[in-house]
Amino acid sequence: MSAPWDAILREMCTGALSTVWSLFKIIVPLMILIEVLLAYRLIERMAAGIGFLSRVLGIGKDALLPLLVALFMGVSYGAGALMEINSRTPLSKRDFALTAIFIYCCHGIIETTLIFAAAGASVLFVCVLRLLIAVLVTMIAARLPWIQALSH
Repeated sequence: MSAPWDAILREMCTGALSTVWSLFKIIVPLMILIEVLLAYRLIERMAAGIGFLSRVLGIGKDALLPLLVALFMGVSYGAGALMEINSRTPLSKRDFALTAIFIYCCHGIIETTLIFAAAGASVLFVCVLRLLIAVLVTMIAARLPWIQALSH
């Protein structure tokens, strides 16, 4: 019995193209949004509105956009936004590290919370607990000597 290699190859190609198309539909608009936010200095306005968060976390205001993207869209898109922002307006190593720590701790608050809600968890409890843990871990990390050394 021979393997249907043409069917396997066709499935691999259509699956890969489908995945690339799905990523393209999300990443391209995200990159356009980042460009618009940078061009019209909207990041600075947004950062002013949530500036307390940068002070609490010990990060610069330029790092807030990728943090917000990750919070709502997930770690992959947040990391992509972090890389894009960093290529346009380089963040300090300290801000980059602290933002990455926050993104790792608390990402995709909407999708993950919905999964927990479907399992019967309290949406408010899950959201608040995840945010609280991310803020506390980032605040602690900001005071670690090796993170502080990154700003020098």
